[in-house]
Amino acid sequence: MEFDQTDHIIAYLVSKMASPSSRKKILTISLAKLLFLVDYEHFKARGSQATDLTYVWYKYGPYPLTDFEPRLKKLEDYEITRLPMGREIDGRPYNLFCAGAHPRFAPCLEEHLKDTVDRVAAIFKDAPWETLLQYVYSLDIGKGLQFGEAIDFGQLAKTEDEVFLETVARAFEQELAHPLSPEHMKVVQEALSEPTNENIETARKMLARQRDAFLLQSS
Repeated sequence: MEFDQTDHIIAYLVSKMASPSSRKKILTISLAKLLFLVDYEHFKARGSQATDLTYVWYKYGPYPLTDFEPRLKKLEDYEITRLPMGREIDGRPYNLFCAGAHPRFAPCLEEHLKDTVDRVAAIFKDAPWETLLQYVYSLDIGKGLQFGEAIDFGQLAKTEDEVFLETVARAFEQELAHPLSPEHMKVVQEALSEPTNENIETARKMLARQRDAFLLQSS
């Protein structure tokens, strides 16, 4: 059986939230929301989801309605352990989960992804599930969605100007550590407030000139 990145994320997240050595368990609904937040943060930073789960706006916010349960069953009794609650919520069975005792693999995530999962887990590990729901509800990505409507992470995509500004910040990291002249400041502010092609191109040229001057002084 093959295990992909989504499997590794679920197994790792459950182990962080409800390790075998602790008595803590995690609700199905909480696990779904935490996975959503991992995808949300990953998309903001990288322009893509970390998992391949498809979320819809359900009774308690984002929920991977069609593909979540098959993932849980795939890992059940090995990487994760399911503990039935003995009751249903809104006609659907909800369970508690903790890390499994017989894992077939050790979760392995790229460093940047591991950092994202760790950050989400650290923030919400000791928070009640109501607090987690309240935070998820507050995100703009869910505003105005109807019940059953698919959640589109594409609306988080950065604009061309935002990408340009981040690229400039990386390319001119040393130069931008030095104070900008009033002329430079005015040009960059114009590019930010009125991001026309002309203003952006002018800002590029001004920053390029500053970079050349800085390198010349440093040589």
